Amino acid sequence: MLKQYFLIILAAAALGASCSGDHGLAPQPGRLVVDVIFRGTPPTTTQGIYLIVAPQFPPHAINELYHSSNSLPIDRDSVRAVIDLPYGHYDAISLWWYSNETKSNLADVLALPIVQDTAGVWQPMSFDLNRNTPSDYVKLYPDWRKVNRDASLEGTITFSGPFPKNTLATAIAAYAYEPKSNIEYLIYMSSIDFSIGTNPYKYKLPIRAGTISYLVVLWLPERASMTGFTELGFYQDPASPGIPLKLKIKSGETRTGLNIHADWSNAEQAIWSTTRRGGRE
Repeated sequence: MLKQYFLIILAAAALGASCSGDHGLAPQPGRLVVDVIFRGTPPTTTQGIYLIVAPQFPPHAINELYHSSNSLPIDRDSVRAVIDLPYGHYDAISLWWYSNETKSNLADVLALPIVQDTAGVWQPMSFDLNRNTPSDYVKLYPDWRKVNRDASLEGTITFSGPFPKNTLATAIAAYAYEPKSNIEYLIYMSSIDFSIGTNPYKYKLPIRAGTISYLVVLWLPERASMTGFTELGFYQDPASPGIPLKLKIKSGETRTGLNIHADWSNAEQAIWSTTRRGGRE
């Protein structure tokens, strides 16, 4: 049950049914006003886009999220969205894209504004609502090209052994740049597929044409946070083992033969810690 619940968060497939825009019938005292300025043209597979506000990022439960009750209009260049919220601190604002062909996932975050903190670390842009500051305003600049996936990657993932009992999700993900921090696992993500469940696993990953700098197998243990990934293996340069191979993919291309060995020894610490402590952040 826990696995199914968390995967709903990852896939955001039950947004309208499982979380509430107002979290109750009483009017909310705070308000966020968002001007959305679109770039490009929405893919023909677009079902809608939703404004998401997270008091805690990454969220640990879907009922922590606030969202627009309906999809924002997608047939115009810009739109203003207003969402009523209780007073409090909010860690992140984002726009999620929904396809009418596939389930939405982490790679379908169409906009996630980030800022650099005093330590030089990039974090989602946060805001606070209170009696003195009951409203806030932000502009978002989503680029439709991010979700216009006109190419694909194919290969076989071979695991070094059986899946651990505390496996929550295993995924193949493509990145425009190699991620070095938790937040970069989200903002650099071009595409991800969480459906891995067999060994070996043959995958076909839709992507947007361009450069893929990092193709990696990711694992999440039970009770992990949304960015608590463990890397099991990545696609390496055959001429330089241990170095990621950058892929330049043309529109309409399907690149095949991208096989990856996934080593469970890379996840031993997470497997051990969740077994001992009954989960991790």
